[in-house]
Amino acid sequence: MKFLIQTVDGQLNSEAFTLLEALRFAEWSGSPHEHILTETLPTEQGIPVGSIQFVTEYLRRKYNKMPRPRNVPPELRPREFSRRTIWGGDQDDWNVYPGPTFAKSATFFKSYAGLVEATLPDDHYQYSRYLEPITSEWRAFVWRGELVGLQNYAGDFTEFPDVGTIRGMIKKFQGPCAYTLDIGLYSGYTIVIEVHDFFSCGLYGFADLQLLPLMLGGWFKEFIHA
Repeated sequence: MKFLIQTVDGQLNSEAFTLLEALRFAEWSGSPHEHILTETLPTEQGIPVGSIQFVTEYLRRKYNKMPRPRNVPPELRPREFSRRTIWGGDQDDWNVYPGPTFAKSATFFKSYAGLVEATLPDDHYQYSRYLEPITSEWRAFVWRGELVGLQNYAGDFTEFPDVGTIRGMIKKFQGPCAYTLDIGLYSGYTIVIEVHDFFSCGLYGFADLQLLPLMLGGWFKEFIHA
């Protein structure tokens, strides 16, 4: 595999930095991969690694394909996994259900996400009843239907999620070959926050040097051939 790794003013993001460590490990173990470091969007063939804008623009230009936010996929919206009402709609549908409402763009990454307090920009959104407090947040890493990592990224790291519930979500979702599953602790329940395909992910300490190149490459190849 050949990785096209973004640098910004000569610096790497955490995912790219860990990938370089993984590539050094692969070379040491006798199964090297090619890579280049680039400040600009490359035109050559390879697996892009960097910011969401870097990866999605490469996919758009090279393959005319654009990933979309998964947010909470339909399979994980039942209350056994979410503990909240979740619905979709345009910018005027946020008040379908009473109470505080959280909105997140269903069209664009790094777009609107937050409590609805005023008129929303024109877009399609995923809405949900706002839950508080979520006392601990964890990122689960999934490769070929198996839980391969679990990292705390916010809140109380001593509050550990129920792994059986996480595995139940993974079994129910049947998502892409590699993705992350964000989990929260709410009133003693382990709940889904959102799902993200395995690109431009915060790793939060996940550093499986053997799996990381396979996960990045596997998702990319699956996506471009879908």
